[in-house]
Amino acid sequence: MKKLVILSLACGMVLSAGAFAAEPLPIALVNVDRICKTYKPFLDKLEPLKDLAKEVDQSVQVRQAELETVAAQLRHTQPGTPDFQRLQIQVVKLQNELQQFLNSERQKLQKKEADIFLVFHKQLDAEISRYAKAHGIKLVVRQFEASLDEKQSLPELIQTLNRTILYEEGLNITDEILKALAAKPVGNER
Repeated sequence: MKKLVILSLACGMVLSAGAFAAEPLPIALVNVDRICKTYKPFLDKLEPLKDLAKEVDQSVQVRQAELETVAAQLRHTQPGTPDFQRLQIQVVKLQNELQQFLNSERQKLQKKEADIFLVFHKQLDAEISRYAKAHGIKLVVRQFEASLDEKQSLPELIQTLNRTILYEEGLNITDEILKALAAKPVGNER
């Protein structure tokens, strides 16, 4: 009798597992990197940062030229003279100012970029959530760009080799999310 009960339980588990396996898992993949590289409204918001970075670079070049000019004067000045000491102090001061300027401007750019990314990722998360709920998806996993290409840099190759998802078929909803984002009016950050 015990054997019959165990056998019937085992058969029931196998049959229910077979029925469960027939239904697709409520899982999907999204390639956020591809969305960030192709979604035009997001790229448009990043564009002013590129212009700002160019302005900062130009300011840095001007400051470096000024530093080089003073450094050249220092090299042509007799050591130990009052002019040498004055130029030496000026070089150190200009180096410090340049470093402070670089750090400050880098932080400002990173903050602005982080703000743009944060707003966009909130919008993206909301869209993914809406899509998942509407299509009965219970888990959405981030998929990274990955191809085994000999022309990749070493860090890219290492990232590809360490990817989490090795194979997928029919689970990628990146295109659907891009379409859903594109269907929203520009400026709707909700």
